[in-house]
Amino acid sequence: MAVQLAARASQGSKPVADAVDDRMIMMQRFVVSATRIEKNPWRYASVPGFEVLSRASDNDTNWWLDALQRGQWFENAVMPEDWLPRSPVPYTVIIDNTDLQAVRVGPLHSQPIEFHPPVDALTWGPYAEKAIVWAGHFEAHDDDTFASNTNLYNVDTKNPAYASISLERLFRCAPPLPQWLLVGLLGLDFGIFRESFVPVIGQDGDFPRIGGGRGRLIRKVVGPGTLWVSLDETQQLLKELKKNKKMAMAVPPLQDLFAEAPPADERLPLWKCEAALFARWGLMGPGHEDPVLSRAFLEFVRRARREPVTEQVFTDCFGFGYATMEVELGSFLKAVLALPNTVDLDVSVSFSEVDLKEATADQIGRILGDWLRMVGDSVRIKDPARGEEFHRAAGRMLERAYREDNGLPPDVNPAPMGARTAEPGQPAAPGQAVAMKPFVVAADRIHDPGLLAVYGLYEHDIGDDNKAREFLEAAAVARAIRPRACLVLARLRYAEAIAKPAGSKGKLSAQQAAAVLEPLRTALRHSTVSDIYTLMVKTWNHCEAKPSNQDLETIIEGVSLFPRFTALSYSSAVVCAQRGDVARAIELVDRALVFAMNENDRDHLKRLRVVIASGITEAD
Repeated sequence: MAVQLAARASQGSKPVADAVDDRMIMMQRFVVSATRIEKNPWRYASVPGFEVLSRASDNDTNWWLDALQRGQWFENAVMPEDWLPRSPVPYTVIIDNTDLQAVRVGPLHSQPIEFHPPVDALTWGPYAEKAIVWAGHFEAHDDDTFASNTNLYNVDTKNPAYASISLERLFRCAPPLPQWLLVGLLGLDFGIFRESFVPVIGQDGDFPRIGGGRGRLIRKVVGPGTLWVSLDETQQLLKELKKNKKMAMAVPPLQDLFAEAPPADERLPLWKCEAALFARWGLMGPGHEDPVLSRAFLEFVRRARREPVTEQVFTDCFGFGYATMEVELGSFLKAVLALPNTVDLDVSVSFSEVDLKEATADQIGRILGDWLRMVGDSVRIKDPARGEEFHRAAGRMLERAYREDNGLPPDVNPAPMGARTAEPGQPAAPGQAVAMKPFVVAADRIHDPGLLAVYGLYEHDIGDDNKAREFLEAAAVARAIRPRACLVLARLRYAEAIAKPAGSKGKLSAQQAAAVLEPLRTALRHSTVSDIYTLMVKTWNHCEAKPSNQDLETIIEGVSLFPRFTALSYSSAVVCAQRGDVARAIELVDRALVFAMNENDRDHLKRLRVVIASGITEAD
């Protein structure tokens, strides 16, 4: 266009010649369209513990929700309540029914639900031929929530299914569950929940049908049985037992199972097997059936979460030592080797139907955008390119929600050239284009507190902390319940404060510390993760003010909830010492020394103890 104007100017056209000197503005492309009509619109519902975004039929949506609620009901029935903390943010369940073969899709689509026969047919016994299981794996999670996105296209929804996305609760326990227990429950090779359970009615192994109505009960569930070391080793042991029914079976020393140090690689398979065997014994075997043993098992786990396990601890709980339990576990192994895990219960075939309503733009953007963001954050370490692709998709989804919520055209291209080619007020060269500013999302035009929090987390994930701060500050004012957003906001405030400390001797002022601690205290009302306590202690360690008695109690609580996190104990001891509470500081160091596994950590803690005991409270 500039070339054409210049050519005409050379031919003596004065108005055109004058136009060449004017600055040209490159306008963004706008598409004016009618309200977007989705062929298959999203609908939304909320049930206890879950938010649902679905574009499947009512029947399919309720079938999958039944499966998830059934799985959660079963977990609640077989595990104690304090192992399964409630999620501070409802789980999000996205249900699609798109034929992925008929549409153009990339890798960022929902996960098809695929049922298949059990992988480990040997330990399913008579149920192996009839059972179909689903063992999907989800990567979309934060430390305060979990999201699934499943596709039900062409899935047979006549049989009641069992599914779970809530076992991740086990990882959010505070104090954390011992490693042997987590491996015994969730280990991919031998864990009790390594493959899905299936519901069964009656004693004949028939699987239930919905035809009998929504009031029918499932009487038991069946899952994979006990493997020992490997499939080949298990089959060999079965042959030997068939030849010699009186053959005794030995298990490794329990001292090795409960040791704080991880097992050597060559011993790992045997260690995992014994962990699964002991977990099955305690939750679904003799340790559960006998009330005395059941109480002993739960008390033992409770103590193992807070202190190193010794034979004395074990004896205090069970009334007998390792040798007796090793004989008991050997007998139990012989009885359950390669036998399916069956649990009797009474649970409804179907739960209450959900009331699905048309989803708002905010709900769609928040749930889908958060899912894409969390998947991207989970996979980017292993596959940075794929993680970036998910984050780009999350940005597009969140922006679309923003546009629709504010009545803006949905398909405007934000113009990739982005920045101006000449600063305002500067003369532009003849024919030089000046691009319009790119589309900007403003926090003050978002009405949903949850969407503000997700937008802030997304901007933080992609590295734009200035923009993240804008959304997260607005989310805090709107009282969004999202502990992760509170933690990220506190980190951003801390980074700003530590860059320009306003206190004496290069330390934070009381006001700066208060700004960091405010969102951390909010987060602690809904969640307990070690990162919250870590930043809280770090802030006090760099502040000229001293913590109050209540603040000190919160710090001590953090150490109590995460006793094996020796770095937290160390930093907390420094805070106590600087405040003048020497006795408590030494107590924290001594507690950390119990769990310190390597000599460097132990030496570091011992030096700190000497410094504190000498009365030097400005320990570093």
